[in-house]
Amino acid sequence: MKKDLNQVFDELVVRYANAIEKNYLSRYKRAKDKEFIKEELKKGTDFMIDFTFLEIEKGKLLTHFLDWYKRGENISDILDHLRKTFGEIDDELPFRRIENGQKITLYLSEEEQNLKKLALNERKLMKFLIRDTAYREIQKRLPLMFDEPKTISEKDTPISYAVTWTGKKDNKNEFVQLIYGLHKAGFINGGDGEITKIVESLAGVFKIDLGKGWQANHSSSIHRANKDYQPPIFDKIRDAYEQYVEEQTEIKKKKSK
Repeated sequence: MKKDLNQVFDELVVRYANAIEKNYLSRYKRAKDKEFIKEELKKGTDFMIDFTFLEIEKGKLLTHFLDWYKRGENISDILDHLRKTFGEIDDELPFRRIENGQKITLYLSEEEQNLKKLALNERKLMKFLIRDTAYREIQKRLPLMFDEPKTISEKDTPISYAVTWTGKKDNKNEFVQLIYGLHKAGFINGGDGEITKIVESLAGVFKIDLGKGWQANHSSSIHRANKDYQPPIFDKIRDAYEQYVEEQTEIKKKKSK
């Protein structure tokens, strides 16, 4: 079965970003001056992102991509849009320049021609967009990437009652959606901190094996969804709590009789 292009894109972004992070951690580990290497890696990451925009035409293409990608449009639709906007254009410009009373035909610049070739080559375009997206992901991870994991003993966080996640085993994405929602709403760490590490930490508490591709699965579910999509888990929680309130109200009424 052929994979969905959204899923392919997200999986490759995660794989690329993880490879970059692994390299960064290796460089940090062997560095004698930790603060120096942290600053160097930050500058290098910022440069990789900003450098693309130094080429004006590529910057325009990336701006289009980022706008569509952030809105959750399908990758196939985004690629079609980029191809039509930057690839399916004439080499000859639709206007002329007047010099000494003569109309001079104008053509695409070398940079514009290179961009046209890129937009028409889906494989190279995907690679270009994946690399840029991966470095943007690394930019988000950097603030906490080198933090030492805090060891929490049972004495520090006593668990008086065993808890396990009893949602559907084949839909662990529901757990991920719940934690992302709570974090974004500010109910976990005030909305601060690296969300991927928070999800994995809480998954450990609930004894959930998310698997290596959980980030890609979550991203893919977002990009596949309609704009008005609401994850079912939030409706289930609301309905269940309303039912709980009704039951407690009924119990109180019976006791008061």
